[in-house]
Amino acid sequence: MSPNRVDTNEMSRGLSERLSEISQERLVEEVISAWDEVNSSERVIASLRQRIGSLEMELAERESDQSGRLSEVELQESLRVSESRVSQLQRSLENERARRRSLEEAGGEERLGELRDENTRLLKSEEELLVMVLEMEGRIDKLVAALRGSS
Repeated sequence: MSPNRVDTNEMSRGLSERLSEISQERLVEEVISAWDEVNSSERVIASLRQRIGSLEMELAERESDQSGRLSEVELQESLRVSESRVSQLQRSLENERARRRSLEEAGGEERLGELRDENTRLLKSEEELLVMVLEMEGRIDKLVAALRGSS
């Protein structure tokens, strides 16, 4: 036999001895009292579990509502920043074009090559930002539609 099995048998014998010393009437009263306590505890536990479930659902709903609102605000702010950056890049592009024209007229070939490279980089950057703005507008439209659909 394993040591754990021996301990369990000894505990059972000890419990049996203690219970045999108590009158049967007293044992019945104790069992009924313990049974009532167990039933009462189970009712309280069931009630608490229902309340926890209700609170978890309410919390999930609130988190969902809050994250939707935050996402829309964040996307709108990102769109605003991106639009500002696009405007800034467009102004920079126009400035570079003007400088290039003046250099072409002045004949600075080396600087002209640098400006062409810069112009290419700026055009690529502008294109990337425009794509980003379009994606964000699409996301905002989806969020607005989702918010209207959930209302």
